[in-house]
Amino acid sequence: MTTRKGKHAFHSGSFQGLRRQLSSVGHFTLTPPAALAAAEHDCTLRWVRVTVPASSANIGPGFDCLGVAIDLPFHLDVGEPQELATELDQHHPATTSFREAGGSGPLFAETHIPPGKGLGFSGAARVAGLAAASLQRSGAIRYPELLTKAGSLEGHFDNVAASIYGSITATNNHTVVRLHCPPGLSIVTWIPEHKTSTNLSRNRLPSSVSFDDAVKAVGRSSVLVAAIANGDLDAMRIACQDDLHQPTRLNDAPDSAQAITFALEHGACAAWLSGSGPTVAAFVPSELAETVSLAFPNSGHSKILEVAPYGISIS
Repeated sequence: MTTRKGKHAFHSGSFQGLRRQLSSVGHFTLTPPAALAAAEHDCTLRWVRVTVPASSANIGPGFDCLGVAIDLPFHLDVGEPQELATELDQHHPATTSFREAGGSGPLFAETHIPPGKGLGFSGAARVAGLAAASLQRSGAIRYPELLTKAGSLEGHFDNVAASIYGSITATNNHTVVRLHCPPGLSIVTWIPEHKTSTNLSRNRLPSSVSFDDAVKAVGRSSVLVAAIANGDLDAMRIACQDDLHQPTRLNDAPDSAQAITFALEHGACAAWLSGSGPTVAAFVPSELAETVSLAFPNSGHSKILEVAPYGISIS
């Protein structure tokens, strides 16, 4: 089954000036930019809505370090809900992060991110909870602190960095570099019905890899980042391969392996197991997005999406 999704609205509130600043930079932005690090947000309203995009991590060889923000939003309301938001229980990741950061009061959420599918649901929820608590307590979001707290809660930084800063991010713990997506690319996802536990999937991975595999991963990651920065789609296709985690995980998910193959055969310039799976994500020239979407296995459904160019937004 194929589902076409329109772009979701990411309300910016006071972020319009910040967005103009981010749009004016080159392919690389060393993060956090001064504008982001110093951003202050007025929290004197009776309620606030924090919106955070989904993310797809482990792009090709970029295990635990390369992620991309996707225009599937997680909306978190503090104080009073907007129309479609429902109240969260105390065990929801947005609630636990909000409470741990000193937030108080009821929380409500409206999410377009499916949980357990490898699209950064828990990371987006935690980022939203931490950001909301920071706004409530101090009227400001300090992005370096937010990244540190969110990465600590998640256990890795690739998903949360993409959700915080938007676009494509390369991370090494607390260091983040933000890249612009090459123009004319869509993100096509294939989402099967079953879910994957990140913790269980991670526990199945080998505790060590060979020196040769490590060298290959470093080389491919370097080429992939350079290819994204330069818009070299052919090099992206060559570099977006992995020997660290995908072989183990795809052994348990043959349909996901088939989806990666089908995407590349029908014009994708990169395709990978999104996070720990089972979702497959692909960078696809926009004119071929429908073709790739229709080529995926019938055991899941596909969505044609876009890279979310911005991360956290406030309204």
